[in-house]
Amino acid sequence: MLRGIISGVTAMRAQVTNQEVIANNLANVNTAAYNRDTIVFSSFHDVLTMMFRGNDFPQAIGGMSSGAVVHDVETVRSVGPIENTGGLMDVALPGGVYFAVETPSGTRYTRRGDFEMSADGYLTLGGYRVLGRGGPIQVNEYRSRAIREDGAVVCDGVVVDTLNAYTFANESALTKEGTSLFNAGNTTPVLLDNPVLITGALEKSSVDPVIEMVSLITAMRAYEAAQRAIQSHDETLGMAVERVGRV
Repeated sequence: MLRGIISGVTAMRAQVTNQEVIANNLANVNTAAYNRDTIVFSSFHDVLTMMFRGNDFPQAIGGMSSGAVVHDVETVRSVGPIENTGGLMDVALPGGVYFAVETPSGTRYTRRGDFEMSADGYLTLGGYRVLGRGGPIQVNEYRSRAIREDGAVVCDGVVVDTLNAYTFANESALTKEGTSLFNAGNTTPVLLDNPVLITGALEKSSVDPVIEMVSLITAMRAYEAAQRAIQSHDETLGMAVERVGRV
């Protein structure tokens, strides 16, 4: 009886996390180059087994599962639609290619290409300084700015630096931070000598609002079903206690 209540609570918690992930996807439907996240569910039984065995291959240990838990939140790596903007500072990247930015936590990688100039005159993406061959790229001394297909940053007709564009042998090893930053961790980035960028265009978010709304409704119904299951078990348990008291 109590196992049923525990399973219901576990399911409710998992669906709350699922709804949070879906809501975050919807909030970033207009974020350039945003890759949607998805939940990976696993039974509590499997997760506990892996913890004891210290590997990623669940082995049967008998007994009944105590419900589903969130095993991981994974980023779906797909290139979003490319939208022509005509902007001189807008750039879209081929699949698997990333720019590098300087953050307080170190170098991070991003597929965003909506470049801006910060108040102190540096080229930025999402508020972070963009890294070029010579480090952070400063552009405030110039009146005109543009980015070429080879990654060259041209100001007043002069190339002031070239954007660093990277690929990774194991792209799936990148860890997402925030909405559009990725931590390379132990994966070594490979600097492209001759990148081919798509200028005057931006990669849009890979989020499909319709699919996310359907997923959100499904998650809400799953949450409600788990809630009703708990109520049913609670009522049954109450009846059992009442009858035992009469004996």
